Amino acid sequence: MNNRNNIIFDKSREAYNNMVIPSTLNSKVKEAVNMSPGRKHTNSRIIITVASTAAAIVILFIAGVNTSTAFAATLSDIPIIGSIVKVVTGRSFSERNDNVTINVDIPQIDVDSTSASDAAHVTAEQVNAIIQKTVDDYMQEQQSVIDDYKKSFLETGGTIDEWNQRTIDLTARYEVKYQDDRCLSLYLYMYMSAFAFTQDNYYYNYDFATGRELTLKDILGDDYINIANRSIIDQITEQVNSDSNAMYWGYYPAGYSGTDTSENTDKFTTITDDTSFYLNSDGDPVICFPKYSIAPGYMGVREFVVKRQSNS
Repeated sequence: MNNRNNIIFDKSREAYNNMVIPSTLNSKVKEAVNMSPGRKHTNSRIIITVASTAAAIVILFIAGVNTSTAFAATLSDIPIIGSIVKVVTGRSFSERNDNVTINVDIPQIDVDSTSASDAAHVTAEQVNAIIQKTVDDYMQEQQSVIDDYKKSFLETGGTIDEWNQRTIDLTARYEVKYQDDRCLSLYLYMYMSAFAFTQDNYYYNYDFATGRELTLKDILGDDYINIANRSIIDQITEQVNSDSNAMYWGYYPAGYSGTDTSENTDKFTTITDDTSFYLNSDGDPVICFPKYSIAPGYMGVREFVVKRQSNS
């Protein structure tokens, strides 16, 4: 890295470290961030060879998002939830620097200052703060992995030139999965691809009219656990019986006569209150399981739509 780049990085890092937290994030918001309400998430990790990239990438990502004019923020609206809440892309950029490709869209929830309730204001501030903390935590975690691998790489004979020839991708994206006149379901995912691929998925489901986090019980009713379990097991059974490539821990097609050599410790049996989900366009919950959790890695993240009961 030349001297000019060093100066740019130093200034960007200083600007980021001196960033002032908005006064609206009062003690309630801080408490909410620490408790991380609504931060339903899954972690999908495939270690292909060894975790790696350049530590400078994390600095570039965090500082660039907040300071550099090359990373100019955009505020592009997506559909409004009633007249109360809207989601905008608070920070967005796409940049290639040497061997690093960075693509970022970070959501921000805004509320109508004239018509929104206090609950909606507080909830929006809480979720925005939680999302920002989630991104920061992810970056810090990646930096630790990066630092450890780079050190080992150089200590075992690798050169800086060889390191800089690596292709590195760092991405943060989000999707609005569902919205109506009061509810929002938001999906945030971040991944790094270099010598390793890591992806973290987070789901935020809120009723902004009340300021409450939505739960599966809210959507499916008091018997939500049994309703979800029956639906998921039925779908798993149908998949293994109809698709020879489908595989789940402890589940086998009808007539299977082989020996079960697995311990079935990861066989799906029930959801919990910590099970991740989002709402699809029909308002039905889509229950999500991380890669490897209930099936082999090649099956990816497993998702199951659970239809709402007509009497719920």
